[in-house]
Amino acid sequence: YDLGYRVWARIGRAVGSGREWPALSASQQEEMDGAIVMFQEAMDQGHILAARSIGDIYSWGKGVAKDYERAMAAYKVAGEAGDAMSQFQLGKMYFEGLGVAVDYQQARA
Repeated sequence: YDLGYRVWARIGRAVGSGREWPALSASQQEEMDGAIVMFQEAMDQGHILAARSIGDIYSWGKGVAKDYERAMAAYKVAGEAGDAMSQFQLGKMYFEGLGVAVDYQQARA
């Protein structure tokens, strides 16, 4: 997780810290793809922050195309493990209908 996060943070500093990033250079994209693999491996081993990071990356489109279904799947992993920020993001996605139909009951859960 730590190495993937350092790569992600370094790229973020290089391109700007806004919610949405501009297109990455080829070398930045290659590094970003590697960081995502590291996050995924850490998530598969139960690392909650890695799961939240994957959710953030796909929800905000940082170095990848926005993919709310992938974001939701990652946020669910972290949220079910007790990560409050991921639980909040899940509620927001249900409330706003991001990648799912609007569901106010699920948003409150």
